[in-house]
Amino acid sequence: METVKLFLKGGVIGIANVIPGVSGGTMAVVLGIYEYLIEAIGNFFVNKTKRKEYFLFLLKVLCGTGAAILIFSWVMDYLLTNYPVYTYLFFIGLILGSIPSIYKTHPDMKLNFASILTFMFGAALILVIFFLAPDRTETVEATEGVKAFDLPQALFLILSGFLSGGSMIMPGISGSFILVLLGQYHYIIRSVKNLELLPLIFLGIGIAIGIWSFAKMIDVLLKRNPKETFYFILGLVFASLVPIFPGLPAGGLEKLIALFIAITAFILSYKLGARPGK
Repeated sequence: METVKLFLKGGVIGIANVIPGVSGGTMAVVLGIYEYLIEAIGNFFVNKTKRKEYFLFLLKVLCGTGAAILIFSWVMDYLLTNYPVYTYLFFIGLILGSIPSIYKTHPDMKLNFASILTFMFGAALILVIFFLAPDRTETVEATEGVKAFDLPQALFLILSGFLSGGSMIMPGISGSFILVLLGQYHYIIRSVKNLELLPLIFLGIGIAIGIWSFAKMIDVLLKRNPKETFYFILGLVFASLVPIFPGLPAGGLEKLIALFIAITAFILSYKLGARPGK
């Protein structure tokens, strides 16, 4: 029974990681496995006594996560291909809805010079990455997955995976959002759907390194400078709205539909972030 529960919890985390704006880390907190998840990842290579226990726990969670990602990638590919504007506006609503939960995570969020500085640094980091990232947003539509794959793309996928993997385990930050920001999201969704392994291998290398590295760092940062860390996260989130905004549809009815979608996504994300245990 415990195996089934962990598999299902991993599935919820997997679905969250496929949807930009919904944090897999937040879902892990809500499901009550976040602290042990961080412990298992961060100490897997260090604690020999509990390594087998960590391995079984991570295996059950990751199997559920992987299954959910594989299935849900078909849904996201369909939406991004046929309704890109509405889909990205839904993402924006999710991101906006996550902001209050991030702000309330730490009890003392009173502004000071250090928090303003870290907020600005987080926002600047997102914008710099966005403007310097290679333009790969039309790669999937123009070609079929691995046909567009080359060495620069491989290296950029490792970097994207590193940042995305680290984001996956941070409450309030969506790993898939990082892929959206870097122009790799639809490319990866299409690769998962078509089981194109080469791009996924390079992305997976980056994700594995990112998850392990951030798991080691996150505990130290949150314990030593929690307020500044959360303001840095808020800077990342606010700045993320700039590069993914797709514009509004032309017609009046279409604008109303788009507004309804964004508001619905905001409410959904806000309610998820406000659940007990967050």
